[in-house]
Amino acid sequence: MLSSLEISDVLDECLSLEKEFLKLLRKLVVTETPPGNSVSHKKLFAILQKELELLDYKTQLLPGKISGGQLYAKPANHNTGCYQLLLGHADTVWPKRTLDKMPFNKNDNVLTGPGIYDMKAGIVMMIMALRIIRQKGLKPAVVPILFINSDEETGSYESKYRIKNLARAMNRVFVLEPSLDPDGKLKTRRKGGGQFEVKIKGVSSHAGIEPEKGRSAILELSYLIQKLHALNDPEKGISVNVGKIDGGIGTNVVAPESSASVDVRVLTKKDADRLYREITSIEATTPDVELEITGGFKRPPLVQNQRNRVLWKAASYIGSELGIELSEGISGGGSDGSFTSQFTATLDGLGAVGDGAHSPTEKVFLNETLERIALLVNLLLLPDEV
Repeated sequence: MLSSLEISDVLDECLSLEKEFLKLLRKLVVTETPPGNSVSHKKLFAILQKELELLDYKTQLLPGKISGGQLYAKPANHNTGCYQLLLGHADTVWPKRTLDKMPFNKNDNVLTGPGIYDMKAGIVMMIMALRIIRQKGLKPAVVPILFINSDEETGSYESKYRIKNLARAMNRVFVLEPSLDPDGKLKTRRKGGGQFEVKIKGVSSHAGIEPEKGRSAILELSYLIQKLHALNDPEKGISVNVGKIDGGIGTNVVAPESSASVDVRVLTKKDADRLYREITSIEATTPDVELEITGGFKRPPLVQNQRNRVLWKAASYIGSELGIELSEGISGGGSDGSFTSQFTATLDGLGAVGDGAHSPTEKVFLNETLERIALLVNLLLLPDEV
């Protein structure tokens, strides 16, 4: 780890990066990258490849079938078998032409634009940190590897297998997802996320002439929703939300079918396993009605295990040396850090300081984010035993 004097020098260097930071960030934000739009993902990857090649990184675009694939990069020359991963994603939740109503803009210390907080500013932070390390002639004991996918916002279905394989070979992982809340908490815990699909088949009949012959799938769904709602336990961090429902044919027909989509969040694997069993074992209340529940947990919880705590303590120490008071928090949202944490030390939420992820108020605080680059540089310079 750098001395206090050197840490201060790095902070000054990061704060002086404003023009370079804004120039690259603008390029990424105006290159819109909606979910599933592989063409736009590849355009953004092409920008990053040029930036990384200037840092003497060798890049590789790994193909995807329903996304733009993933960008993998490592130094062209390195002399160690120890590796650390910088992890992020290029896709955003915003559809094409969101820029028309949410343009990239700088207003004093506030930056706005679609995907700027989640997480294009975090990607720029990666590049700036590697640039500083190269310019100052610093030699990390653990080689920084970069991996950016383009399907994180839709569940990382294509990329998660590569992420898990990479994590197995890494000493540690730094996730450049945005920090938590406007005060910039690091994310040392995340809820695991599951999604379940419900399909109900009833028996149709005329609602006016012979309603007794029908078996309403909508009525059965109402019973099911109450059973699912009863599984909520805020004290344990468990949330079960029926977020979408459908069903029926018309007001004069007893509904022959209905469906629902259910979101489940938990803090522990034990609760994930228990909720999976309880949800999938729910039976129909109404006779002659068929109930089918499918799905499961797509991301495990990110937990506070010992190796993750070591990284948090290192970050907290570096922050104090930089004059940045860091705190930690629990995020209800998912990230690919939940996958890597199963195999190696992981610290999440190291990206931009700001607010409003996935909302029209999405924004980044410029100075606070530039300071976090100094934190990242020093984390990358930690010895291999940390």
